[in-house]
Amino acid sequence: MNSIKQIPKAEIHVHLEATISPDLCRKLAKRNNVDLSEDLFAGQYVYAWEDFYDFLKQYDIITSVIHTPDDYRELTYNYLKKCAADHVIYVEAMISSTHAKLQGMTYNSFLEGVIEGANQAREEFGIVSKYIMNGIRHLGPDSVFQTAEEVLNNPHFDLVGFGLAGDELHFPAKLFTKTFDILKKENFPITIHAGEWDGPQSIRDAINLLHAKRLGHGVRCIEDPDLVEELRNSDIVLETCPTSNVATKIYPSYEGHPVKELFNQGLKITVNSDDPPFFNATIGGEYEVMANLGLSEDELKSLTRNAIKYAFCDQHTKSKLLKKI
Repeated sequence: MNSIKQIPKAEIHVHLEATISPDLCRKLAKRNNVDLSEDLFAGQYVYAWEDFYDFLKQYDIITSVIHTPDDYRELTYNYLKKCAADHVIYVEAMISSTHAKLQGMTYNSFLEGVIEGANQAREEFGIVSKYIMNGIRHLGPDSVFQTAEEVLNNPHFDLVGFGLAGDELHFPAKLFTKTFDILKKENFPITIHAGEWDGPQSIRDAINLLHAKRLGHGVRCIEDPDLVEELRNSDIVLETCPTSNVATKIYPSYEGHPVKELFNQGLKITVNSDDPPFFNATIGGEYEVMANLGLSEDELKSLTRNAIKYAFCDQHTKSKLLKKI
């Protein structure tokens, strides 16, 4: 389908720090005097890692080269530039103040760097982006709570939601109810990584205990037909990441991935690149995956509509974006 590149696209599940290309990683490492082993790099466009926990370790090493607000500006601008070349009209990216503060930045200075890069990309390419602050599961409930408090105490128009990422298996939803009860009380939009490394109960807990309106991945709902039915009848969207799940060996192949079946069963699906250079993924590539699995051009556009309809941005922004599809 030669027209895939021209289809307006959107993604609502990508970790901004993990969009750093190997070239930019090396550049920032040199700028910030960080020594990196060449073993981290598997090629010009991709990083090397062995399994999910090794991926988490390598992720921390690679993103440790991001030291300043200007690094964040360059990171944000570079990723959005790539997306714009793929006819992406909207990106809702996850960011980590925890990472930034470990490198000596303040909450506000790092966020200003991100927004400066976003504004530069919008002016040059017309691409719209908003941001979701992530709490990191495996840093514990206190860390996640402090991150949420900081978000609520420092409102910003372009910071539109709060997420929970990290080690789903060993840090279950019940540990984080205090944080997400407060976010719900403040009507702050919530997305939870669930149904990636753990099964249907993790998804139910994300919805019932943590008030998720979107599910990061969520694809393991396929293991519970009742849950599939509940999700079909709900207003909850799945932020699926097929290439990510194949790369991490949750599923053996695209054909063995449940995303097409979930689409066929009427669930609200989006496709997303997750951690692009770690998985050799792009948002354009995810649309190609879905085309290869049999989606028509109109069905591919429905993925974009879902992403924008269930984005956490304001209604005025959504209305303008939907007119572009």
